[in-house]
Amino acid sequence: MTPRLVKQLLYGAFYFLIIFIIFWLIYVFFLKPIPTCFDKIKNQGEAGTDCGQPCSPCEIAQLKPLTIDWAIALPARENEIFVLAEIANPNLNFGAQTFSYQFNIIGPFGALLKTVKGQSFIYAGEKKYLLEPPLSINLQDVSRVELSIEKESMFWQSEKELAKPKLSARAVKTEIVDESVTVKGLIKNENPLLISQIKIIAILYNRQGQISNASFATMTGLKGFEERFFSIELPKDDRVNQLDLNQTKIFIEPHP
Repeated sequence: MTPRLVKQLLYGAFYFLIIFIIFWLIYVFFLKPIPTCFDKIKNQGEAGTDCGQPCSPCEIAQLKPLTIDWAIALPARENEIFVLAEIANPNLNFGAQTFSYQFNIIGPFGALLKTVKGQSFIYAGEKKYLLEPPLSINLQDVSRVELSIEKESMFWQSEKELAKPKLSARAVKTEIVDESVTVKGLIKNENPLLISQIKIIAILYNRQGQISNASFATMTGLKGFEERFFSIELPKDDRVNQLDLNQTKIFIEPHP
């Protein structure tokens, strides 16, 4: 190999290195995607892929989704229904401060009668009920109710960040009065802090242990250690004689 050829190869390698550096700088400063918590790449100091600082904790990324146990339609007033669903959070250390859900009320031959969207919350390890206000639909037209929960809407928080306030109920009684069934009792705030909003759901069962009806009431501004009366009215229908008044269940949902 002649000295001239060696010199040409060195010059060529040098120019190639310069061009490579220029293109590399262009890529780094202008073309390279900015690291995010959704790029499916373990970067920017993440403890795992798209989790760990500066992203959400890896424990959240491994959480199980909420489970939907069932969803049903129940009679309300004439030509109206309630839709009720039971859901559960299998995660014992994390709750969701908010999540979005959707009810689809399906009629004969799979026809969509109505869609109802909403938002709710759930505490760590909790089983809870989603109950919508009365809808203008005849119960006889409903073949089934479907519920879906939007996974991307889940805003998870640890049990310490989203601690469930302690509430108790006593003197709960179910009575048939005139044209309605009334569930009443006392709710007590067992905490020193005010609870801004509480939803109280009453579920009635028949003698066969099946859900017959449901309704709810809301309570606001329950002060620390305060006890307050509540009353929930449910419509009375021709199945009232089938009710087992001793099996009424109430569920207290303090809003975070």
